[in-house]
Amino acid sequence: MKNFIIAAVISLTGLAGYGQKTTVSASIDAATEITSPSRLDFNVGVATSHLWRGLVINDGMTAMGFVHLALDKNQHFTTGVWGGAGFDGDYREINYYVQYQKNNLSIAIWNLFNTTGIASPEVFNYDKLTTTHIIDLRTSYRFPKAFPMRIEADVFLYTGKNDRELDVNNNYNSRYSTYVELSYPVVENQKVNVSLYVGGVFAFDGSSNLYRADQSKDFGIVNTGFRLTKDISVLNYKLPVSATAMWNPANKIARLQLAVSLF
Repeated sequence: MKNFIIAAVISLTGLAGYGQKTTVSASIDAATEITSPSRLDFNVGVATSHLWRGLVINDGMTAMGFVHLALDKNQHFTTGVWGGAGFDGDYREINYYVQYQKNNLSIAIWNLFNTTGIASPEVFNYDKLTTTHIIDLRTSYRFPKAFPMRIEADVFLYTGKNDRELDVNNNYNSRYSTYVELSYPVVENQKVNVSLYVGGVFAFDGSSNLYRADQSKDFGIVNTGFRLTKDISVLNYKLPVSATAMWNPANKIARLQLAVSLF
């Protein structure tokens, strides 16, 4: 089943062509000339909330850090660590990833580990019955500039108790919850840029999925809205800022998120 899912998702990206730039480029004007790009970098950002695929992961001020390392000189292969923490101390998350990206195509494996509300997080526990880790296959492709639509297709390959369902034999099986998103930039290269997006979910093997609050249903639109981005000048620095309006029709929630990339 897992081999089928991996082949299906990769085939989808090959047909549709999708690319996601996971790493974040530095936004500060360099004081000294840099002769070659660094393979090692890190970034820090702050947001009024942490929204992810239509879910509200943290409903308060959140700091996010991202360390990434290019494994080859062309920077097609990268690995790194992403972490998030709520200002109130309740939300905590650390994720690891490896990614291949070339031109507009990206394929990555992420290990998601959200320890919010867990008294004794077991960071090295990957037992299929008790782990809270999620192994997430992420693929994306962006069409050429003539039609710059971006397609994203992500599937949970391994989830332990986070994404499972009892079958007819009363055994727990993974649902392989899947998220697919389309986004399109409607305004580019302006002071304020605008993009629209819509995301839907379903389960490859189950009657429900992790993203929907109503576990009696499977498919649903869980993430739709628009995102505004621009750069603001602070002294000699340019800070990328964004405003994201998100509606989740399936779960009947909506949020406005403001975020800034500090460096």
